[in-house]
Amino acid sequence: MAAGAIALSLTACAAGDAAAETDRAAGADYGDITVQLSWLKNHEFSGYYEAIEGGYFDEAGFGEVDLVAGGIGGVPAATALTSGTAWVGIAAPADIAQANAEGADLRIVATTYQKNPFTLVSADSDPITEPSDLVGKTIAIADSSATNWEAFLAANDIDPSEVNRVPYGDAQTDLKLGSIDGFMGYGDGGAALRASGFGAQEFLLADHGLAYSGEAVVVTAKTLAEEPDKVEAFLTAYAQGWKAAFDDVDGTIDLVVDVYGKDQNYDRDSIALSWDQQAKLILTDESRELGIGIVTDEAVQRNVDSLALAGYDVEADSLFDTSLIAKVYEAHPELVLGTEGQ
Repeated sequence: MAAGAIALSLTACAAGDAAAETDRAAGADYGDITVQLSWLKNHEFSGYYEAIEGGYFDEAGFGEVDLVAGGIGGVPAATALTSGTAWVGIAAPADIAQANAEGADLRIVATTYQKNPFTLVSADSDPITEPSDLVGKTIAIADSSATNWEAFLAANDIDPSEVNRVPYGDAQTDLKLGSIDGFMGYGDGGAALRASGFGAQEFLLADHGLAYSGEAVVVTAKTLAEEPDKVEAFLTAYAQGWKAAFDDVDGTIDLVVDVYGKDQNYDRDSIALSWDQQAKLILTDESRELGIGIVTDEAVQRNVDSLALAGYDVEADSLFDTSLIAKVYEAHPELVLGTEGQ
């Protein structure tokens, strides 16, 4: 066979292989999946709502995507993943580090919040402005936030016995009534209080020793090894969903208030304020340039260093696999928000 004919033949084969791969991806059938959320269905999971409503999960080959609320009385993502009740979970890196230390084998494949979103909320009339102010105070902590709370105390050399920890309950009302001095919030924990006219302030735990990321997307190491295409498909729909959320913030807030969080009777103004704060946690220079959920080598090191301060000695590759989210944005640069997002 002539050299030209061989080249044409090889080109045709390569094109045929690429077309076949595209056809397989287009016809993928990954079935139904369960996503264990880290909290109640609020603005924190807006990208997932948009991925469902926009049909992105359908296009990626998934059937029903069941979003299971976490929070008070809910199942932690690590537990749901190790027990097999969820295929993917949303959790804080400290929760996953602890689970792995106890025998789990989980991997973080994306981080929606580039900064640790936990806050310490208190009243303007008796503010807690730094960690040392916590000594002798009564603080409400949700069970789902226990690992982060303990890590925060450890990072600041505070003995847990020096702070009166109580169940979270209706923490906002309890703070108004003065029965607690503060509570561990998330994103903009004082937004609803301020919207109601109550003077509240907060500080980010990220500014006091805990610089790890938040809202990490987590799967088991077994899933990652055996179903990498499925994980990549999920992350593609995830990226599409978050792009859609920032492209239409008002519509996304409507989904939170009127659809997914309807049974929570959210106040729209409070959710809008929380969204604005959330945007600061999601959109950093890194994520604007490389894509929402991206985990750079520098971010991995920040996480590892912060976890070490909190007592978790972890190797990066035993906690993170950043390859697939990077691959998603390499294949779909149009999903990178850039400087045009909210």
